[in-house]
Amino acid sequence: MSMLPQLLSAGVVSGCIYALVALGLVVVFKATGVINFAHGSTILIGAYIGVTAVRSVGLPYPVAFAAAVVVAAAIGWISYAAVYKRLLGAPHMIQVLATLAVANILSGAATLTWGSESYGFPPSARMRPIMTEPVVVTGQQALIVVGALIVMIALTAYFRYGRSGKAMRALAENQVGAGLCGIRTDRVFAISITLSGALGAIAGVLYAPLTLVDPSFGWLLIKGFAAAAVGGLTSLPGAVVGGIVLGLCESLWVAALPALWAPSLSYVLIIIVLLIKPTGLFGTSAVQKL
Repeated sequence: MSMLPQLLSAGVVSGCIYALVALGLVVVFKATGVINFAHGSTILIGAYIGVTAVRSVGLPYPVAFAAAVVVAAAIGWISYAAVYKRLLGAPHMIQVLATLAVANILSGAATLTWGSESYGFPPSARMRPIMTEPVVVTGQQALIVVGALIVMIALTAYFRYGRSGKAMRALAENQVGAGLCGIRTDRVFAISITLSGALGAIAGVLYAPLTLVDPSFGWLLIKGFAAAAVGGLTSLPGAVVGGIVLGLCESLWVAALPALWAPSLSYVLIIIVLLIKPTGLFGTSAVQKL
């Protein structure tokens, strides 16, 4: 029982990372109706940029963080301009296949650039553990939670008050109607892909100091997809709730069952939620008129 607070704390930290990844998926899905499978590769490259900026260039963590976000956002925009823009009128399955192709291209480019070895962030004296009874939280874990909260608040304000955020919401409701009202759908798509890239880099650089960065780092995409599926692929609050639920379930799962079984929990949750409520906990059904 004494381990429960620590397990819950670890679950919340993991859940915040999963929520950030899920938000990147939901932003694109709301605007395009397409799952962006290249999101995992963007997370990977963002983490690589961050760790390289700190280890090799010697930049402070905040500067490396900003550099990773800018590069990942640029990759998102370039991917849109070079590939996705030309497929806006194509069936969704074609667009999904395009994201898979872009994912493999980006992953291959990352492997050619950084190789297959693992990279780790050097320890920082500023990231001291926060000792509270009965929970011990590292500085990086606290930064993850605070960073995730800031991103979630900023996204909420952006979609509620920002002009392009309102346009994205309108496009999610009705693409044809939004276009007739003068909203440029191509511009909204470009913003959603770029914003998704930035969110991926944020998740990658926040999580990288807790582990090692290698070509398999993109596994976070599966966790984010599970969180988005649980919460609802059309709901930003659902992505946050889904991420926290997944993180807590994983933490408690490891305490009760062998750790080797933990990776399967994401798939189990996806199946359970889809069987009970296919649109996710907070998702809404879309009615299409033929």
